[in-house]
Order: sequence, then structure tokens, then C-alpha cells
Amino acid sequence: MKTSLKVMLSILFVFTFTIASPNRGQGQVKLLNQTETTVDFKLQGYAGLKNIEIFSGSLPAGGSRSVEVSYTGLAMLVFSGGQQYPIIVGSKSDVVTITDVRESPSFTAGGDNRLFYRLLMSGDELVEDEGEYGFVRKMLQGKKLLDSSSSIKTVEELQDKKREFQEFIKQNYQDLFRSDLLRRLIGQFFMMHEYVSYHREDSSASDIQLRYRREVVSGVKSLLTILQDHIPENELLNYCVGLYYDRGMVTLAAFIIDNFKEISNCAEVDGRQKSDFSADLKLVNADGSAAGVLGALKDEKVFISVSLKCPVSMVKAVIKARELSSQNSSKVLIVVPMGTLTAKHRGMSRNVSGARMLYVAETLAL
Repeated sequence: MKTSLKVMLSILFVFTFTIASPNRGQGQVKLLNQTETTVDFKLQGYAGLKNIEIFSGSLPAGGSRSVEVSYTGLAMLVFSGGQQYPIIVGSKSDVVTITDVRESPSFTAGGDNRLFYRLLMSGDELVEDEGEYGFVRKMLQGKKLLDSSSSIKTVEELQDKKREFQEFIKQNYQDLFRSDLLRRLIGQFFMMHEYVSYHREDSSASDIQLRYRREVVSGVKSLLTILQDHIPENELLNYCVGLYYDRGMVTLAAFIIDNFKEISNCAEVDGRQKSDFSADLKLVNADGSAAGVLGALKDEKVFISVSLKCPVSMVKAVIKARELSSQNSSKVLIVVPMGTLTAKHRGMSRNVSGARMLYVAETLAL
């Protein structure tokens, strides 16, 4: 039998946790566990294009925990089983009641979260006072803007919608900074380019492709201008490049890099000290199978460092491999990961044909 709410409140224990964060404001949330087992969880917040963990802990069966963090905004309540639900961490404590981790929580009557979920599900407009529910309003407006972009068909509609996205990001950055909406808006901003036709009368295939690529580059430039006072240029460029690299659109990602060479860099890769590698350094193939040691390779070797945090470096590695392939070169491209080698590193080989790419299997000192 589930413990009654009265009994639960009587065994309330409070834990206060504060963590440094780039976001201003002191946030509060109270979690109430109505399940019959201990629940492990974490609260994940947002800082522009990055995730930040703002709290992690556990809730005993029938217990509750009050959390105070140096963060206000949209957060993700993530359970150990992988279930996750968006919640708003505000300046006022809101009770988040968990009855089943497989279902969304319930919230305090009259609180931001209850209003947010109700409007999110219904699609209704927020009519409450702007000052009191301003953040909720911005989150819902952002979602509505995202949804509105799927119907565009022409280049003119695309340009109008892009301007609408740009203005919304410009006017609401401080709120978007504390949510996942900034990333979602930027992602959809570029996805919109796929929805329209760039065909014109007497256009060749190459003209259409170039028009499309120039439209994408124009979008990157506009975002760099809008966000120049908020996000480092190379960080934003890497994010945009990564959107295309992750979709296998390496040629377009490389086109973006070529148009912004002055900021196409990665401190952790570009600042790496060049040194001789030991002959017994272990290498692997793209499928993870052993490829011997470095000293056993007799062909000329080309080394290139890459970082998962820097998509620009991964694109440059693929382009280098394609260059060697087009030259029918016997050179071997040795990919040196910054940190532990992963499947995503080795996945670069899927974007190349005819080139020999090997990967350093050992974690090297930086």
C-alpha cells in the first residue's frame, strides 16, 4: 500500500545543494517520491549549446527532497532507467510528485510546471500575466515557432521563416540560454533548407546545389552575427558544422569550413604538441580489429588529431582521407583521437572510400 501524503510529509527530509553555474538566479524544486522503491535521478540544465548537470541524488520510497541550485530555467529530470521529463526550475519551490518513473510527474496546482505541461499538451495560448509566467510563454512560443517551419515550400518562405527564427533568438536569448530551445531552434533553422526547391528555369544541377550551399552559409553568417556577444564564434561554428557532419553531409560541412576558415579551429586539437610516436603504438582498423603497431607500417604516414568536441577536426580528417584517395596515394592516414578512441571516431571511415585510415587505439598524454 502506498504511504499517505500526510505520512510522507511527516518524514520529509531536506537537502540543499548549490553549484556554480553561468546562469543567474536561485532555483528551487521539491521532489516527492510516491513509488515503493528508491529512485535515483539527476537534474540536467542548459547553458547555451551545452548541457550542465545541476544536481544528482536519490529519493527513498515515500520520501522527498528539496533542492536549491544556482540555476533557473528549463531542466531535464532524468531517472537512472533513462526516462526523462522536462521541468521548469523557478525561483519559487514547485512540488514534483513522482508516482511512476515511466510516466510524467505531476506538479503543484498553480505552479509553472503544471501550466507548462497543460499548455504543452493542449496547444492552447498562455493568457496569464506575462510578468509572472514570462518564461513559460517563451518556451511555448519557441515550440510553436519550431512547429510552424515544417510547412514552408519556397525559397521566399524559407527566407521569411529564417528571419523570424533570427529575430526570436535575438530577442529572447537570455531565456533560450537556459533551455534546450536554442539548440533545437538552430537545428531546425538549418533543417528548413531541406524543405524547399532551389530549382530555377534553365538551372543546372550544379547551380541548384551551389544556391543551396550558399543559403546555408548565409544562415551560418547570420547566426554568428546574432550570437557574437554570447557564444564564441568557433564554438558556434563547430556546432553548425556538427549538425551536418552527424547527418553524413561531410561535403557541405567542409563547404561551411572553407567559408569561415579564420574561425574553423579547435583549441584542444590545434594546440596539441607535435611529438614522435613510439614504434609499439597499437593501431586498429575502422571495424575495431587490430592493425598491428605503428613501427610495422612501412608506408608513409600522415598523422591527424581529432576531437569529438570539435566536429571541424573530424571533417578535416575525412577531407584529408578523401584527398589521399583521389590521389591514389599509398600514404596511411593515422587518426589520433584526443582522449579514448570510440566508435564515433572509427565511423569517419564510412565517409571515405579507397583511402586507408587507421586509428590509434591507446589514450595518449596530451
